[in-house]
Amino acid sequence: MLKNAKSRLKLFVFLGLIVIIFTLNTIVVNVHSQGSTSLFEPFKIVVNSSFISPLDEFFGDVLIGRKVFIASNTIIRAEPDTRICIGDRTNFQDNILFLVLRRNTAPPSACAAKSSSTGERVSIAHQANIENSQIGNFTFIGFHTRLRNVVLEDGAFILHGAILSNVRIGKNRLVPIGAVITTQAQADALPLKTEANSKFQEEVLEVNAEFAENYSHLYEEAGFDAVTGVSTAPKTSWNPKPVKPTIGQNVKLDEFARIVGDVRLGNNSTVGQRTSIRADEGTPIIIGENAQIEDRVTFHALKGTSIHIGKNLDTSDNIVFHGPLEVGDNLTIGDDTVLFRSKVGNDVTIGSEAIVVGVTLQNGVKVPDRAIITTQKQADALVRSPRLQI
Repeated sequence: MLKNAKSRLKLFVFLGLIVIIFTLNTIVVNVHSQGSTSLFEPFKIVVNSSFISPLDEFFGDVLIGRKVFIASNTIIRAEPDTRICIGDRTNFQDNILFLVLRRNTAPPSACAAKSSSTGERVSIAHQANIENSQIGNFTFIGFHTRLRNVVLEDGAFILHGAILSNVRIGKNRLVPIGAVITTQAQADALPLKTEANSKFQEEVLEVNAEFAENYSHLYEEAGFDAVTGVSTAPKTSWNPKPVKPTIGQNVKLDEFARIVGDVRLGNNSTVGQRTSIRADEGTPIIIGENAQIEDRVTFHALKGTSIHIGKNLDTSDNIVFHGPLEVGDNLTIGDDTVLFRSKVGNDVTIGSEAIVVGVTLQNGVKVPDRAIITTQKQADALVRSPRLQI
């Protein structure tokens, strides 16, 4: 009887295996018959001692070095037959476009026959737009800069709103705020940067080295939700006890909005798609009630500074607000602007593509479209609203 029982068990096992094989084969046949292929491949948020925000967009052949930090809502795109290389200890801030387009000219690079690339210890600030360019070691690229087919030699320092195309910027050269450099003669005439510029670069690199490490730890400890949406900032040497954002009543947050750390957002406000309000460095960031913030706007502040904005803020798209910054009530501000290191009164209007850095704007002034305001004399010459001239 024991022998017969063993024989029956072997038969059942054999028949079971046949059923399993048949079932698996049916599943495979059904998948192929539907013509479907899975594209699921988990994105690497922490890789090579680097942190890459899950809110970033990547396409193509992209190589990431060690200890890199890439903040949220940045787009890094290499078209077919091209490559992007990002060097060690480099940081990309929010809402950057870093591209290589196969049909456009690009300078020779060790990265690939056609590429965009950075060396080591590079800092690229919010809303920069870089295409088919080679970026050297220890370089800095400011807010809302635009580079097309450009070589930056080691140590170059490019300030906010500059536009560069088809040129080589020499070692340690400085491009002023809002400069347009389109000939090599212009590039060769640029001044050298200062020791203060180099010190600022070092400070930015130190902060972002901590971000690469500590955002990675935050993700590994608390997961996806801790580095997306509304969340506490990571612990850092300057912020050992980070707090959660405070969101007022009746606030609408659109898709992929990112709010980090000690942000205090007033009631009845709207935050648009891919907008970043990051109180992970300078803190707090306070925005009053009834704020209407559109898409791809960035709020951030240098370590030891903050942002305070009054009620009724009304923005367009793709703006950089960077602390230290104090703003009164009823600011209206246009597309593609930069507002940095400034004090702004009530009822101020700032036009599209303007750059305002290091000044005080009085109540009711109007900054024209594409104006560059970097001295107090320029700020004091601005026209005020007629009802405030009395």
